[in-house]
Amino acid sequence: MSNDNNEAVADEMRLGKAEFYAMNNPVRKLIQKYWEFRVFKNFLKRQNIDLSGKVIIDAGCGSGYSSKLIMDELNPSELIAFDIMPEQIAIARKRYKNINFHVGDMTRINLPGNKADAVFVFGILHHIPEWRKALSNISAFLKKRGVLLVEEPRYRFTLDEFEHGIFDSGLTILDKKNIFGSYFKSYICIKE
Repeated sequence: MSNDNNEAVADEMRLGKAEFYAMNNPVRKLIQKYWEFRVFKNFLKRQNIDLSGKVIIDAGCGSGYSSKLIMDELNPSELIAFDIMPEQIAIARKRYKNINFHVGDMTRINLPGNKADAVFVFGILHHIPEWRKALSNISAFLKKRGVLLVEEPRYRFTLDEFEHGIFDSGLTILDKKNIFGSYFKSYICIKE
C-alpha cells in the first residue's frame, strides 16, 4: 500500500467532529460505565474469568475513559492502551496520568504476540476498513485462553459477517448480548 493510500485509510478511521464530541462527553461516559462495561463484567463473571493481575489491552481507547474503568475495576498488572487519533491520546494522557497511552492502528500496531490475557474493544472496529485484519491482530495479541470483549454495531458489516470474522481470526464466541436494541451486540470470545 502506498503512503497516500495508508493516509487515506487512516483518515477514514478517524472520528468526524460530531462523533469526536459524542465520544468525549459525560453522557458517553455514563453509557460506557453503566451499560457497556457492565455487560463485559457480567460476561466475565458468568465465564468465571478474573482479570485482576493480568495483562489487558484497550484497543481503540479513545480519550481513555474505558482504560480508567479497566484500571479501576479490574486491577490489571499491565494495561496497554492505544488509539489511532493523537488528539484522543493527548486527552487521555492529560486526564489519566497513571496509564501509559500510545498512538497506534489496530491493523498495524506492533505488540508482542501471545502477551495479553484480555483485549477490550468498545465499538471501534466498524471504523476500520480492514476490520478483519484488525481482528486477526487482536487474536495474535492474546495468549491461549485469552479473551476478547468486543461490542460493535451493524454498520460496516452485518453481525453475521462480524461473527464469521471472529471465528476466522481463531476466536470462539462464548456469549453474546444485544445492546441498544439489536443494532449493537456485545461479545466475549476466547482464543482456543
